[in-house]
Parts: sequence; C-alpha cells; structure tokens
Amino acid sequence: MSVRPFRAARAVDHDEPVSGSDHIDFHAGRFYGPVVGKQENHYGPAPTSLAALPAAPAFFTGREAAVAELLAALAADGEESAPAVVVSAVAGLGGVGKTALALHVAHTAREEGRFPGGVLFIDLRGYDKAPITTDQAVLSLLRALGVRGTDMPPTPEERYAFYRSRLADREPVLIVLDNASAPEQIAPLLPGGGRGHRVLVTSRDVLDSLPVRQLRIEVLAPEASRDLIQRLLTSFDPTDRRAAEEPDAVAGLCELCGHLPLALLIAGQLLRRRRHRPVATLTAELRRAADRVRKLRARGVDQYGRELALRPVFDVMYARLEPELAALFRLLGQAPGADIGLDPAAVLTGLPHEDLEPLLDDLAAACLLTPLPGGRWQMHDLLRQYARAVATEESGHAPPATEARRRLLGYYFLGVWAAKITIMGGRSDIFGRDLFHALGWLDSERSGLLAAALWTKGENTEETELAVTLALVLDDYFALRRACDDWEQLARNACEAARRIGDRELEARSWGCLGNALRGLRRYEEAIDAYHHARRIFADLTDLLGQGNAWNGLGACLTSLRRHEEAADAFRRSIDVYTALDDRKGIATARSNLGVLLEGLGRLDEAEDTVRRASDLHRQLGDLRAEATAQGNLGTILRRLGRSEEAARAHVRALSLCVSAHDFHGATRTWDNFGLTLQSLGRYDEAIGIHTRARDAYALLHLNDGPAEASAWRNLGVALLEAGRVDEALSALEEAGNLSRRHDDWYGAGAAAQSSALAYARRSRFGEAVSAWLAAAEAYERGGFTELADQARQSAQRLG
Repeated sequence: MSVRPFRAARAVDHDEPVSGSDHIDFHAGRFYGPVVGKQENHYGPAPTSLAALPAAPAFFTGREAAVAELLAALAADGEESAPAVVVSAVAGLGGVGKTALALHVAHTAREEGRFPGGVLFIDLRGYDKAPITTDQAVLSLLRALGVRGTDMPPTPEERYAFYRSRLADREPVLIVLDNASAPEQIAPLLPGGGRGHRVLVTSRDVLDSLPVRQLRIEVLAPEASRDLIQRLLTSFDPTDRRAAEEPDAVAGLCELCGHLPLALLIAGQLLRRRRHRPVATLTAELRRAADRVRKLRARGVDQYGRELALRPVFDVMYARLEPELAALFRLLGQAPGADIGLDPAAVLTGLPHEDLEPLLDDLAAACLLTPLPGGRWQMHDLLRQYARAVATEESGHAPPATEARRRLLGYYFLGVWAAKITIMGGRSDIFGRDLFHALGWLDSERSGLLAAALWTKGENTEETELAVTLALVLDDYFALRRACDDWEQLARNACEAARRIGDRELEARSWGCLGNALRGLRRYEEAIDAYHHARRIFADLTDLLGQGNAWNGLGACLTSLRRHEEAADAFRRSIDVYTALDDRKGIATARSNLGVLLEGLGRLDEAEDTVRRASDLHRQLGDLRAEATAQGNLGTILRRLGRSEEAARAHVRALSLCVSAHDFHGATRTWDNFGLTLQSLGRYDEAIGIHTRARDAYALLHLNDGPAEASAWRNLGVALLEAGRVDEALSALEEAGNLSRRHDDWYGAGAAAQSSALAYARRSRFGEAVSAWLAAAEAYERGGFTELADQARQSAQRLG
C-alpha cells in the first residue's frame, strides 16, 4: 500500500458529527464556518494559535483617508473579475499607529461582510531581538487554516506549497502580517492564487521590492491629536474635564508629543495617573525636559501588550541602520528647523549631492525621513531630539556633530549676508541683483535660519557668536517681510547671549537690532529704551557708527510719539555722525526720517527739500526700498502743500519702487497714502477703491501691521463720508477704532473717533457726536497726545 507524504485536513469528530460546513481544528476547540484566527507567538517553540483577531483599537481616530484607501484596496466581492491577490503595505515611523490602522480596517471589513473565507493575523515581531521566521509563520498559518500536526508536510518547501493550495481552495481571505521588518519575512507568505484574497502588511520600512500597494502614514493632524487625548481621559473617568477646560495646554502637549500616537498614548496614561493635576503641569514638564524622548515613558503596556515607552522604539530603528546611515542620521538630527533642503543638508553632512541623495532615500525608506515637495526633507521633531541625544551620549559622535553645526552656521551666514546685499540694491556673489532669487532662498530656509540663530544655549562660545551674528544680519529680511515678532525673539535672545559671553560689541548691536524690531511693532517706548542701551555701549566702545544708528532709531521713535524737539535733536546728532564718517546711506536715511519730522511740525518747505535730497541719495546708492519710502514721504508732503498732482506722481513712483523691491508692506502703505491724495483732488470714488484695496491687502497678505490696517479702514471711512455715504463711513470708522484699540494704537483710536464725531454731526446726531469726541479725547489722553485730547474735549463742549 502506498503512503502519501501528507494527508489533507479533515473534520475531527470528538463528540458529534459535523456536516455542511468547513470545520477547522484549532487543537483544543471546534469551530464551524468562516474563521478569524489570531497567532500569538513566543520565543522558542513553534507558536500556538488562538481563534480571535486582536480587538479593534479602542481609541482610533483621525485616519479617515487612510482607512478609505485601504478598504478600497481590500475590496473582495468574489467576482471572477476581481484580482486574485492584492497586497497592501502600510509603512511609517515606529509608534505612528500602523497596527491600530490595520486592525481597525480588518474589523471594519469583517463587519461589512467581506472575506467570507476568514481573516488570518500574525505578529511577525520583525523588530524584536528574535523575529518570527517565515518557517514558524507558515506553520502558524497552516494551523489556523485547520491543518493538524499529523497532517503537516515535513519540509518547509512543502508547507509553503500546501499553504498556497489551502488558500487557493477557499473563499476570499484577508491575511494581516503585522510588524514585518523585511521583504524576506513576507514574500513566502503571499497567496499564490485563489479569488479575491487580500494581504495587509505593516512595517516600519517601505517594502518597495515587492509587488505591493504602498501606503505611508504620518503623524495625526492636530485636531485628531487633541481628540485622542480627550478620549483617553474621559473614557477612563467620564467626569474628567481637563481636556475641555485646558485647550491651550492640551494643544501644547500634543505639539510636544509631535502628534505621534504612541507619544500621545503615553501622555494620556501619565495624565490618567495624575488625575488631580492639571494638563498644564505635564505640558510644562515636557517642555523643560532635557530629553523629551526619554521622558515619554509610562508604566504598564498598551492594549496590545506593548511597552509604553518611546526611546526603545527609536533605539531599535537606529540600531538597524548601517554605520554610514547611522552617521548621516545623527548629523541630519542637528538640522535646526522642521525641514532641510538638499544644499544645507550637504553642508551639514559634508557629503556631495550625488553621494547624499541615495542615502536620504534610504533613510526615507526606513521612515526616518519624509521627502517634501521642492527637494526638502523632514525629520520628526522627536526623532531629531533622539538623534541629538545619541550624538551626545555615544563616544566619539559629539565632535562631528559640533563641526556640522559650525559648517551650517557659516553657510547660513554667507547666504543671508549675500541676500542682504541684494535686498539693499547691491550685487552679491550668490544672488547677483536677483531679488526674487534672494528672497526665495530666505523664505525656503526661514525655519532653519530662525532656529539656527537660537543656537546660543550651549557652552561653545564660537557657536554662540556665529548664531548671534546670524540673527543680526537677518534684520533687512525681517523688515521686508514684516516678521517683527520673529525679529524681536531673535534680538532679545541675542542680547542675552552676547551679554553672557561678554561680547560688548555684539551686545550693543543686539540692542540696536531689538530697537528696530520693537519700532516695527510700534512699541516705541520699549524701542527707545533698547536704543539707549545700544547707544551707551557704543559710546563706551567709541563706535561712532553704532552711536549714529542708535540716534537715528531714537529720532524715528520720538517722531512717532510726537516728541518733536527730542526727535530733532536725535536726528541732528545722527546726521553729524554720518557726515563725519562720510556714510552716505546713513545720511540719506536720517534725512528721510528728518523730513517726516519736519512735515509733522508743519515746516513743509524744509521737509520737501530734505526728503528730495534723501531720495536722490538713495537712488544713487541703488537702495530701492529706501528710495520708495522717501518718495512716499515726499508725496504726503506735496499733498499737504496743495500740489496734489505732483504728490500723485511721487506715489506712483514709490509704488513702482516697492514692487521692484518686493516690498508688499511698503506698497500697501503707499496705496493708502495715494488714496488720501485722490481725496484731496476730489476723486472720492477712486479713493474709496484705493483705500479698499489697501485695507484688503493688509489682511490677505498677512502683513502683520494692525495699526496700518486700522489706518486704511479710517481713511476709507473718511472717503466714504466725503462721498456722502455716511452709514458706510461710520461702519468703517468703528472697525478702525476697534482695530486700533486692539493694538494699543491710541492715536489711531482717537483719530477714528474724531472722524466718527464729524460723521454724526453731519447727520445732526449731536449727542452721538459729543460721545465720539469724548471717546477721541480719552484715546488721545491714553496715548500721551495731551494737546489733541484737549482739542477733542473742546469740540465736545461746543456741541454740548
């Protein structure tokens, strides 16, 4: 009698006969109909199997697009036209929620009645010290398919063949291969045929060598992160309202967790344990933590028995890297911003482009980098912190990291300095006169530049000096882009860093830079204090140019505060210094500012002569922005002289220069002033259109100048009033007043209320006009404009 090498699986009758169904033997139990099998594996002997797909994730959120894409790929309706096998692979950083997504999708598919042949699940433990081998895995899958030990083929090759044949005879089956680390773990387990089988693989690596439909998932969106934290708290204790009561603290916590699901789960568990403490305390602890990755650790395990710690996950991913990739990872972790371009990455790593790009691709395939449009690369914030920690902790890695940062600071400084020359109208070695190119580079590197300029906390004095110097040369870019908040942050940090390392010259320049930033923010009293700090240090150092710049800044602030005599003295001092140094740019700038002062004093003929001379000098120097400012000031002076046609031509010239200089803030301000000139010509309908355009531009272009936007609203209100559209005028003036008050612009608030008073009086609504005059007086008083306040009160008394 011939002996078959193995027997086909058959029903096992322990107690009663079975008929009319597919009976699968799971050793200790009897199961009828379609089967969902879970394989739980352990080190050592071949794994055993349990008849259950792991539970769906309890707190799944924020993956709607990925779920829809996977469900569409898994569609298996049993039709003859359906593909025999479709393999979908989900890749992503460790802790990003790949297993949760796969299990959610598997449960959803089953609930929708898909895969009548069953669902098989196996955790391949690909990133453990002892991963499940494919020989172990196929044994587990065969057992889950009902093959008894006595029926098991004797050799691995025969088992794989038997596994494929068993699947070929079944209705559609979903096979979930979780936590695979390499294509070799997956390829032998793919079905060979059948109808409508689907395979869903999760891995921390992109499986680009296999015929898979690849999906890479990233971190959660901020709103999904906040939702996850809230659900973690309220599911544990329905009375826990901390997430609802502390939305800012929760948002900050999610940001510090990098919106990474594992980090959020850990944070949620920590908050559960400290139920009596506010969310803000954990947020503050993580913000202060020297090593946030180590700090994100909690006791216990998650729903699937996995450790609640972030550092071990990153350790495994890092340990798998080849030495060259590990070194690259550590150096890229030094990148200061959220992402980095190819050029600065080459500087940071010291590698030419042709050698660097394939390595970047390898790190992206390991989900340690994310490629972005425009040839940029992003490393998750927590991964960057981990890379920096590794570079510090491991012997011999710190010096290369320090040298990489030094190279990058030098690269950034040279680029910013070249862009600064181009912005000022010169020709730089890097950008020539191509302002668009220079600004494009600055915009693309902005996050990196800002972060690198804050590299001042360490003990490396050279690195601190380079970072402070970088912060100082960004001034023209900040001014052009109206990035005054960033400007202030970097300048304050530079003041402190320069003081700490004892560099008096850098400290003086930093105080001057802070003064410029505060003046841009219209915080004139604070700016005056900063300029005085700079002036005193420059005087101690006998630095005449520094003193001249400080006096010029003081004059501009004092002019804005209508402290005219003090402003005139400051400008005279600055012009004397610039003249002694033959600094033509300084002379031109101070004259332009002095012209504004003279215009405010009503000395219009002197103002015109002074500003014209400044404009001519700026034109000779090729400084488009400065010439545009002078031409705009000239237009205002000419309008007040009654020469509105000439004023209009000056405004048109200023607009053209602003456009050429990519100065959108200057262009918008000039539009608004041009509207006033049109009003003086009686062309109110045109003026209304111009003021409306300026008002909209401040908001649409995010020009970050609330007082100027309020001025555009106010000028629009005046034009509407002159056009007889009183109700519309009052509405615009109300908006102008509200916006001015929100920005503590009390002169603007007073001017808006004053114009409203005139509008009410025109409608014979004298009671409301009196109230508006009194509101104007109060605003002027708060801003220190005592004379204007007295005039407003007198107007109210006349009407009352």
